[in-house]
Amino acid sequence: MPSRGAPASPDETHRARIAELEAELTRGKSRSLRLSLVRLVSFLVAAVATIAGLAQSDTAVTAAGLAALALFFVAVVLHARLASALAELEARRLVHERHLARLDGRYVTELDPGPSCPADHPYARDIDLFGRGSLAHRIDVSHTTRGAQALVAMLGRPAAPELARERQRAVEELASKAAFRESLEAYAIRAFPPKPARRGEGRERLDPEPFLRFARGDEGATLPAWTRGYALLSPPLLLAAFVAAELDLIPSTIAFALLAGQLLVTTLTGARCRALFDLVAARKGSLEAFFSMWRLVEETRFDAPLLVALRERTFPAGEKPSEVTRALERLVSRAELRFQFPVHFFVDVLLLWDLHVAHGLLRYRARMGAGFEPAFDALGELEALASLATFRAIEPETTYPDFEPPSSPFVAEGLAHPLLPRAARVANDFRLEGPGAALIITGSNMAGKSTLLRSTGLAIALAQAGGPVLARRLALPPVRLRASMRIDDDLQRGASYYHAELSRIRSVIADAEAAPPIFFLLDELLRGTNAEARHRGARAILEHLLDRGAYGLVATHDVALTTLADERPRVRNAHFTDVIRDGAMVFDYALRDGVVRGSNALRLLREAGIDVEDDLRG
Repeated sequence: MPSRGAPASPDETHRARIAELEAELTRGKSRSLRLSLVRLVSFLVAAVATIAGLAQSDTAVTAAGLAALALFFVAVVLHARLASALAELEARRLVHERHLARLDGRYVTELDPGPSCPADHPYARDIDLFGRGSLAHRIDVSHTTRGAQALVAMLGRPAAPELARERQRAVEELASKAAFRESLEAYAIRAFPPKPARRGEGRERLDPEPFLRFARGDEGATLPAWTRGYALLSPPLLLAAFVAAELDLIPSTIAFALLAGQLLVTTLTGARCRALFDLVAARKGSLEAFFSMWRLVEETRFDAPLLVALRERTFPAGEKPSEVTRALERLVSRAELRFQFPVHFFVDVLLLWDLHVAHGLLRYRARMGAGFEPAFDALGELEALASLATFRAIEPETTYPDFEPPSSPFVAEGLAHPLLPRAARVANDFRLEGPGAALIITGSNMAGKSTLLRSTGLAIALAQAGGPVLARRLALPPVRLRASMRIDDDLQRGASYYHAELSRIRSVIADAEAAPPIFFLLDELLRGTNAEARHRGARAILEHLLDRGAYGLVATHDVALTTLADERPRVRNAHFTDVIRDGAMVFDYALRDGVVRGSNALRLLREAGIDVEDDLRG
């Protein structure tokens, strides 16, 4: 337990919040049971008392039955509200359960893999940026399609330093607004509660596109212009005609003719009205979630300039979300009367109800339609920033990088891998003196070379997204990250491993011709060929990149490649190694200066049960 006054750890914070929510759920479920009992008893009393009172002509008993019926309807309304509140509490609890999964590593199996990016991205797959077990998988709290797209864009496309700094301020503020982030996610989860069979198989996201097709008028649901005037004039005329006929001022046939006309119009326009209603009412759950999220943003005060700007963009056409959404909600609720047969039939024929609602939706679309697109985009960007803020919140030891001028050194201090369990992380320091600098890393198998490369790549991607990094300090000049680490052959296209790697290296070399300089992560170059060709080719590739101002890290087993440090002052050697303790091989994953001495490859073979010396004698 933390000492008195010490801040609670993220794990303790989320467990405490889950306990609070479970206590509220327990109380709410108890109230739900009591309301269920009230509904049952009041309904039975209403039925028995009303029937008995009418049968016996007993006014008092009948009145008691009607009072019980009124109590029943009140209980129904209260029960519905309570059910909605319980659903929201369940969603909030799930938010924190997911955070615990992110903290202890269960997110890999329990949460969906999150958004993906194009297969030809120059480094995403190499450093585990997207996909199952990736950085995006761990931090993604977006629940809208626009949010997923925004997160992919932030992590996959470097922002200019000015924008990255703005995002840093926004991320830090959102990290401190735990209640806001909880609500933003819970409102979306409530619309699409996760199904046990689907957990870990892909998140069902709120998609604004169907509604936007209505807002833009893409789906062509329209009504003849004359029907608007007809809907306004005909029902009052019909009422006046029946009153006049009742007073014998006009023949009743006129009133019935007007009624027949309205019946004909409702029949002819019914399909168009229903098509228009389906564009909106059928997505009511999604719209309610969006409305709740917009209102949350409207009610929240932000200080970071980027958040203030995004908040303003969530106001469709410059109007407050609460006002915009309330108007649409009223129209959607009126459209749902069509599900109340036979009430809807009589109301529609007498008042031309559907025509009034349909024209209301068309007027709403004409006034507000174009304003929704930027509002959905702004909400998606907020979700993406909330994902970066989630990383900051669950990893409080993270820091924000410093963006340095061009040609400055790249400095990493206390750099660790954000996807490793806390207990397994080892932080390392290194420095590259600027363009033309490289760190050639040799070392034992499984000692940490590839992990350091991926730690560096993820830190650069997070920094250029405007997020925090898992390091004590990161000084980052303008660079474009490129990697050749994870290569696959393609049997369908007839591409061997060597051909696939050459294709990747060719793209890295081509990118090195432009500015700003690339920061390369190269792991075991040219593994698909013999030792002599591998050494000569790897040296030529590295020299070509360094001559063009590129800099970065190279992991290799080719010790001969380390002689490059004798020829170029900005090239340094470092290594990882293993130690033998009590007869067992142990890795400390600490980066050391210089070239590795020896290899653990034969030792690993012996531990696998292969007698290397006997095989050599063979």
